[in-house]
Amino acid sequence: MTAVYTDADYLSAYKQKQKYFYIFMGVTAAYLTFCVAWWIYFMGQPYQDPMPVLPQVFIYIASAVYVAFTFLFMGIKYSRVRRYNKMLYYVSEGLKMSETNYFYTFREKSLQKDNLDTVGCVFESWSRKRQEWMEREAYFDVEKPLPEFGEGDLVRYVTQSNFIIEYEILEKHALEFEEVDEDEEETEE
Repeated sequence: MTAVYTDADYLSAYKQKQKYFYIFMGVTAAYLTFCVAWWIYFMGQPYQDPMPVLPQVFIYIASAVYVAFTFLFMGIKYSRVRRYNKMLYYVSEGLKMSETNYFYTFREKSLQKDNLDTVGCVFESWSRKRQEWMEREAYFDVEKPLPEFGEGDLVRYVTQSNFIIEYEILEKHALEFEEVDEDEEETEE
């Protein structure tokens, strides 16, 4: 079977998460040092100093820049890396489910699963209970190259939280799908 994720992917995502956290802590330490230095300067001014507003202005400006940085960096960049790292952790530790179905098509619309960008892989499976073909959609990570599934390929795949983590093409073009027009179905009924 072809593995989509490896241990190196998890290690890389973990290191990237740690790097971003350390960057944030460095900027926070610099901000606090800056504020404490201006506070010490403000407290050391004489009683009748003509420039008492200068330290306050610098601290207000630094606070606004720090809040903007925190919102953008932690809310977008760090959060995305943390979610990806969490997903990779679940891939390595979570419950997995194996299925064998016929591949139908990719859904190239913008899907998000667990706040990660994904592509939908649509599979067709025969339901013995309902005696009809049922659609099964599994998700594939956008950041990984798409597998070379063709329409009608018999594919065995392993999912974790509906993400495809391993796959194997058992037979190429094992099933031919019929083009069914929805208007014809309604007139037959």
